[in-house]
Amino acid sequence: MVNRVKKLYLDDKRRKIIFFVLLGISFVAVWIYNIMTPLMSDDLLFKTSDYHSLLDVFRMEYQQYMTWTGRSVLQIILKIFSLMPKWVFNICNSLCFVLLTLLIYCNAKGKKKYDSFLLILINLLVWNFSVDFSQTVLWMGGACNYLWGIVILLGFLTCFRYFLEKGQSLGKAVPVSILLFLFGILAGWGNENTSGGGILVALLYTFLHFKQKKKIEPWAVAGLAGMAAGFLVMVMAPGNASRGALMKADETYSGIMAYVSRGLKINKAMNEYMMIYIVVICLLFAYFMYKGKKLEEFMDVFIFVLAGLATSYVLILTPEPMPRAYFGANIFFAIACVQMIQKLGREDTLLISLKAGGIAAATVWMFFSYTENGANLARIMREVNEREVYILEQTSQGNYDLTLPMLRPEFQTEYSFMYDNDISMEKDFWINEVYRIKYGLNSVKAVPREEWDEY
Repeated sequence: MVNRVKKLYLDDKRRKIIFFVLLGISFVAVWIYNIMTPLMSDDLLFKTSDYHSLLDVFRMEYQQYMTWTGRSVLQIILKIFSLMPKWVFNICNSLCFVLLTLLIYCNAKGKKKYDSFLLILINLLVWNFSVDFSQTVLWMGGACNYLWGIVILLGFLTCFRYFLEKGQSLGKAVPVSILLFLFGILAGWGNENTSGGGILVALLYTFLHFKQKKKIEPWAVAGLAGMAAGFLVMVMAPGNASRGALMKADETYSGIMAYVSRGLKINKAMNEYMMIYIVVICLLFAYFMYKGKKLEEFMDVFIFVLAGLATSYVLILTPEPMPRAYFGANIFFAIACVQMIQKLGREDTLLISLKAGGIAAATVWMFFSYTENGANLARIMREVNEREVYILEQTSQGNYDLTLPMLRPEFQTEYSFMYDNDISMEKDFWINEVYRIKYGLNSVKAVPREEWDEY
């Protein structure tokens, strides 16, 4: 009996070690990609000379709140990182990515302790099926607005669910209420559609709690109030009207046809970004129904599916958004999918075998994909650095009308946003103007890398 208990302890210990080793590998993998992702797009226009103290961060953010966007919490995070060396962001952003996978892991019920297969599955899903990984996870401007936004939101929702389940066992309500209220403000003051989806998740879990005839504690009300307050402050920002008018001016249609056009584009985005999760959820749901499962057992799945749908289709109220606006909805669907997969019991030998074998095969495939894309990221970084060195050399010699090389097209990879932010042979292309302003040039002319022999 003693030997059996000892063996069980060792198994638990090994699972824990493997689990944390995998977390370390996850951190290193995304950290390397962060290192090889240069500053780009709006990052290049950030003027550190405008900031002399922390108060300047809030002053400049107030101006942006009044003139452009209400996403103040995430924009403050971006400004703070922009004032620091890039390596600080690389480390913090990689930790944030690992935290995202852990939060998805925490929201999967029925898992065993230190479930390494589940952790690997989550990483594979986020790396391969999240929306525009290069923009929402690696690019600093995008990561602060989307990765950090969903992590703050999921952090709140995970705490909210935990407090609901614990109920009165948490002791004094005042400290927890204050904590959840403040945390709720941060969660609600993130991205317009994603934060709205988060509010829906919190409301549905509160409703289920009430339906089970359990008391709604003060901290639940405080958390919801905090989310609502943060969300309202964000959507009521005066700058939203200016940004919305600019985006609306680019729309082809007006009136009812504008909404029809937006709806069709949302359907297209759903098909592109969420269909893999929808297919898995539908197949497993049908399987479980034939096995006699009850609908009540899938409430967690349904809640996140509804949140994903709402987060996507609420975009019909706004002019056409960038694809990365679907990042939060995609993560909600990922959570629903992971929860559905986790419901497979040990008695389902065939499906469990396919799950384990599929994860192992996908991990091997991911290794080769990671190394190939990583090599291209390194090549892109090399060319970006070469170009910058050339610019600095020429400007130091008084040359301000420069011919610069574009990136080689053969290095293009889905994990780099640089090709959407590279200079162009179009004279008035906006990135050309960004380079001109950034380096104080008179003019920028772009040529293919093969035709450039100045360096």
